[in-house]
Amino acid sequence: MEAVLRQLTNVLELLAVSQTDLVREWDRHTALRAFQWAEYCEQLHSRFQCNPAVRSALEAGLSDTNQRLQQALPACSPVMFSELAQCQHMLLIHLLRNPSAPNSVIRMLFAAQESPFDQNSLIRCKAAFNLLCRTPDRATSAGLQAEAVVRGTLLGQLLSSVLSRSGNDAHARALLDSVLHDSAGKPDSLHEVMAAALLSPGDGTSSAAQRCVLAWLQEHEGCLRKLCTSLSPGLCTGISRQSSEFKRAYWGVLKQWASCLEFDVLESLWVPTSDEPVTFIILTDRFKDLLNSGPPLKEETETELKTLKREAGDFNVKGVCIWSDVIIHLKL
Repeated sequence: MEAVLRQLTNVLELLAVSQTDLVREWDRHTALRAFQWAEYCEQLHSRFQCNPAVRSALEAGLSDTNQRLQQALPACSPVMFSELAQCQHMLLIHLLRNPSAPNSVIRMLFAAQESPFDQNSLIRCKAAFNLLCRTPDRATSAGLQAEAVVRGTLLGQLLSSVLSRSGNDAHARALLDSVLHDSAGKPDSLHEVMAAALLSPGDGTSSAAQRCVLAWLQEHEGCLRKLCTSLSPGLCTGISRQSSEFKRAYWGVLKQWASCLEFDVLESLWVPTSDEPVTFIILTDRFKDLLNSGPPLKEETETELKTLKREAGDFNVKGVCIWSDVIIHLKL
């Protein structure tokens, strides 16, 4: 274990150097060796992520090394245990963002016959981080922080890779557990990363990753509800357009919110009956965004609302059925 911890320390030092101007001394051979060591770290994560004793020792080693490196190089980013699974991606990102990276190294990264990544992935990462560096408010058109988009996209790619091999469902869930663990105290960051993973382009492998993320959110009590609460109506609508599984889950959250409202006869309005931060206006705004999304989501949402109204008694009198009042408010 002592040798493993020493090698892990060396890789963290390598990642720290890749963020500084010292990287200008690297050549093609140095960069290739760096990626080999990064791959070794990914293997460590895969091998020991489900071994509590070894993982605890590695996390303690990471903490000590992160603290020492931040004292020596305050600008370098600390590395969490879950991020070891994306070590090659982290190294790639550091090099693409570092203006001191030699041209020979950058050319090597884009040389398909030598690069550990395909050119399309590199181009996407390069474009994403160009956006990250140039956008003053660090927000993308989807309303997510650019950092979250990149992290979520890389998480989706890693999950797709893990799930492409049969029998790896538990490893995929353990990876998501690690992301949750590392996001302790930063729930908004976690939700944005998960949203970005759900928004990844939907080919066969990425769809499996999206289903895995959604299933994980549903398995963890309150996670899906908190994610929907923290994300904007437009973002939830965007994910619903892309994923029918998320659409149904999102409708389930909206129904749960509706169940937390009751009609106050004296005030003549629907009021919350629980600690849920939901009002009638918030609920109707969510449905309004779904209805403004265009076909087929618009028609599907209309059908869902009318079905809910009919199942609740099909009343047309205000204050009796919340779904009747939602439909009246939305003028359907």
